[in-house]
Amino acid sequence: MNKLTQEHIEELFAFTQKHYVEWYDLQSELVDHLANGIEHQWQEDPDLSFEKALQIEFKKFGVFGFMDVVEERQKSLGKKYSKLIWKHTLEFFKLPKILLLILFSVATFYLLRLISVSADYLSAVIVILFIGYFVKLSVSYFRERKRSQESDEKKWLFKDIIMQHGAGFGLGLIPIHFFNMLIPNTNSFASMNLWVVGIISFLFVLMCVMLYVIQVVIPKKMEEYLEETYPEYKLVA
Repeated sequence: MNKLTQEHIEELFAFTQKHYVEWYDLQSELVDHLANGIEHQWQEDPDLSFEKALQIEFKKFGVFGFMDVVEERQKSLGKKYSKLIWKHTLEFFKLPKILLLILFSVATFYLLRLISVSADYLSAVIVILFIGYFVKLSVSYFRERKRSQESDEKKWLFKDIIMQHGAGFGLGLIPIHFFNMLIPNTNSFASMNLWVVGIISFLFVLMCVMLYVIQVVIPKKMEEYLEETYPEYKLVA
């Protein structure tokens, strides 16, 4: 029976990259799948050429080629990333971090009660926070991309999701949806119901906590999460 050579394996990696799979983890999975399929074909037809066998295997992925596989893996790792955000955010609801959450919520409450401006100003602060969020996101992502290109290191899908903050932006918007429901923009916080101001203060601090988790906590632990996700990461990174 024919066996795939190292040269064949390298051709399979090049083939996956040519078809828009740029992440080493997905390339490895697809190469393994293609290699098994090709060797299975050779069991039935030893005279079949490598190129012909490869095209037969590739056609099994359908009209969109590897894109469906990429999308499924992005969804799966996106959910994993969202769970990490919630995991670290919920840590602020346990001692001793919950004391900081309460302290900043109370401080925000009294600050909002003291100012006599309309709630539009809080919305402006939120907009500024998210502009800063996107600026830092863009700078970090392009800096990391440039570094990886210069060093020619392998790309990993989960690393890209973390660097781009994946679903983090959508989760960070959750408190803002509550702001829109609770804040009558024409009123000042001094004239609002105390409970409403209290909830707004808490949601504002919660949004800041989530941004902190996305921007600082998870990136600091990125290597740990990559090694947990990819057992081979330390060997080939």
